[in-house]
Amino acid sequence: MDYETTIGLRYLRSKRKDAFISLTTWISVLGIAIGVMALILVIAVMTGFQDEIKERILGINPHILIMDLDKDIKDPDSIVNQLKDIKDVTHAYPFVTFQAMIQGGNQMTGAMVKGVNGKDIGFLEKLLRDGSIGNLEKKGNVLIGKEMAKHLGLISGDPLSIIIPFGGISPMGVIPETVRVKVGGIFETGMYEIDNTMVIMSLKDVEGLIGPGVTGIEVKLKDVYRAEEVRREAIRRLGHRYFGRTWIEMNRNLFSALKLEKIAMFIILALVILVASFNIVSSLVMTVKEKKKDIAILKAMGAKKRGIMKIFIVEGLVIGVTGASIGSFGGYLLCEIQRRFQIISLAQDVYYITNLPMKVSLLDVILIASTTLLLTILSTLYPSFKAANIDPVETLRYE
Repeated sequence: MDYETTIGLRYLRSKRKDAFISLTTWISVLGIAIGVMALILVIAVMTGFQDEIKERILGINPHILIMDLDKDIKDPDSIVNQLKDIKDVTHAYPFVTFQAMIQGGNQMTGAMVKGVNGKDIGFLEKLLRDGSIGNLEKKGNVLIGKEMAKHLGLISGDPLSIIIPFGGISPMGVIPETVRVKVGGIFETGMYEIDNTMVIMSLKDVEGLIGPGVTGIEVKLKDVYRAEEVRREAIRRLGHRYFGRTWIEMNRNLFSALKLEKIAMFIILALVILVASFNIVSSLVMTVKEKKKDIAILKAMGAKKRGIMKIFIVEGLVIGVTGASIGSFGGYLLCEIQRRFQIISLAQDVYYITNLPMKVSLLDVILIASTTLLLTILSTLYPSFKAANIDPVETLRYE
C-alpha cells in the first residue's frame, strides 16, 4: 500500500480531538447509503411493475401479428404451417375479430369478439378463473373477462346475447343480428381493458355468423425479444403482400411512458445522492483545515501535489464506496424480503396486482453504483485541490 492510501485511511480514524470530523464522516456515509438504497428500491419497484405489465399483456396478446395488406386471409392453414417452421415459434393460429354488443340480463356493454380454435389457445388455461378452454369447442360457448362477468352479473353456464350490428340485410338495409350463447369460462388477465371488453368465441361459430375468412395469424414465441427478427423472417417467407407487427410496436406508447418515468425517477433520486455528496465535500474540507500542518510537513519532505490530492481522493472514495455498499446491500435485502414474504400488499381492485412487485436488475445496480462513484469523485476534487495548494512555508511559520 502506498503512503497516500495509508495516510488517507488513517485520516478516517479520527482522534478524540477530531471527533466532530469523524461524526461528519459517518453522516456522509449514511447519506450516501440512504440515497443509494432509496434509488435501488424505487427502480426495483418500477422494473417489477414494468415486467408485471409486460407479462400480463403477453399472457393473452400475440408476440407477432401477421395480416394481409388487402383483405382477410383466405388460406390460413398454409401460412400457419410456414410460420411454425421458423425457429423459436411455439404457436401460430388464425383468428377473427369483430365488434359487438353483449347483453346479460338487463345490462349491456360493448365488446371485441375474438374467434379462435380452442386447441390453439391451451396456453390461456392458466388465466381461467372458472370453466375450461375445452368448453370453447362446444357449440355456443364463449369465454368472457372477469370484469365483464362482474358488470353483467354472469357466472359459468349463464346465457348471454351477442348483438352483431352488421348481422343481416333486409329491405330496410343492414339490421342487427342477435345470437344466444352460454358462458363457458371466465378469464382474468389483470388488464382492465381486456377483462372488460374481450369475448373469446370458437372460430367455427364466428365463421357461421360472419362468413369464412380470418382477420390474421397470431404468433407466440419462445423468446419474446426475438420478435422483430422472427417478424422479418416471416415476411420474407410469406411475401410482401403480408405485414407483421410485434408486441413491442403494438404497445410502444405504454412501454415508452414507463421507460421515461423510470429515467425521470432515476434522475430525481440521483439528486439525493448528489446532496449527500456535499457532506463528503464539507467533511474533507474540515479534514484539510485540521491537517494543514501534516500536509505542509509532507510537502516539505518532498510530497508532490498529485500525491496530496490522492490522499483526500482516497478518503472520499472510501466514504462513497462504503456508503454505496451499505445502501446496495440494504436495498437488495429489502427487495428480497418483499419478494419472498410479500409484506406490502396492494388493493387488487385498483392495481390488479396483489403485492408490490420488486425486481433488482444487475444493470440498474451497476448504473447506480457508477453514478454514485462519479459523484463521489467529483465531490473530492475541490478539497483535494485545496489541500494540494497549501503553501508549506507559510503554514509551518504560523502553525
